Amino acid sequence: MRPETNPAARPYPAGGQGRKGWIGAIARVLRQVIGAPDYGTYVEHCRRAGHAARLSEREYVSEFFERKGKTARCC
Repeated sequence: MRPETNPAARPYPAGGQGRKGWIGAIARVLRQVIGAPDYGTYVEHCRRAGHAARLSEREYVSEFFERKGKTARCC
């Protein structure tokens, strides 16, 4: 298998961003674990789906907390 196609040969996540890619991946996972809104992931989803993001970051965060409830909670 060629090194460029072997996932085990890559020291960093795909995308060629090096440490920046790892830090971003860790940050996304932490946001998911603690239940924090992740506007960047939302925008990336919209881009991949082929449409523009319909919400601004402020609107996205507001809607996120409205769906989860008004107060912070663990579950």
